[in-house]
Amino acid sequence: MTQQYLSVAPWRRALAYWWYAWGLSWCYWGIRGASQPFFRAGVRAFDRALRLWPGFAQAHYRRGLIRGRELSDLPGALADLSGAIALAPDWPDPYLQRGLFQRFHGDQRAALEDLGRYLELAHDAFWRAEAERQIAMIRAELGEGSFES
Repeated sequence: MTQQYLSVAPWRRALAYWWYAWGLSWCYWGIRGASQPFFRAGVRAFDRALRLWPGFAQAHYRRGLIRGRELSDLPGALADLSGAIALAPDWPDPYLQRGLFQRFHGDQRAALEDLGRYLELAHDAFWRAEAERQIAMIRAELGEGSFES
């Protein structure tokens, strides 16, 4: 276990997980009803989880996904995904999502870096193929030739 994990009281981690689960529930209903107020409630629940346990990488990650995909808050999404990466640098998912957000809304070179790092860490065949496809498209757009894995 990491020092970051052990430095937080068990009751705080448990309550943070509860708020995280509550946020997931709100987001589920947001998806079912295509309703932004549910997503905003989910983000508020993730905020509470992070106040209890600032080092909760999954809460940073999930809040970043919701902010970026559902609430069109790209700066908030990138900050959250960067926070998840800082806390769990060997976790591939935040690199993929931050890379995709950068790809479609931001800096293409940053997207290349994040998607490349995802490929170094990930084993999921479907998302690896998608990351490779996006890298090839970015390189073509930038005139850098094809990507070889």
